[in-house]
Amino acid sequence: MFIIKNDGLARVPAEIHVRAESGTERVITIHLTGRLLSQPAWDELFQRHAGADEAADLSAIYRQNARLYAETFTAWDGVCGPDGQPVPLSLAALEVALLSVDGPAVNAALQRAVHELRFGALRKN
Repeated sequence: MFIIKNDGLARVPAEIHVRAESGTERVITIHLTGRLLSQPAWDELFQRHAGADEAADLSAIYRQNARLYAETFTAWDGVCGPDGQPVPLSLAALEVALLSVDGPAVNAALQRAVHELRFGALRKN
């Protein structure tokens, strides 16, 4: 049997690429803490959240994704509300982010973060 000890969590960045009113791109980086799972556990997680047949539109798919992200991530840093105060990670907060104007960019960033948790980060020299 092969075991590598860790605390079961890893911190990963998520770069959200949004467009400003001028059309220029702006990158917002948040940091997520996510669960490290075995490959069978990842397979089971994705299978449980695969209900694509139930999703009638993109908003429904993003709501499904919010449930997957809420189960995958335990915390995020760098997310603030209109009052400038930190917003705790929750299913409701994820749904608001995914259904916002920048929802597609948030979804893409969270998908990349899930991929990084599952398969490991690319090392930069």
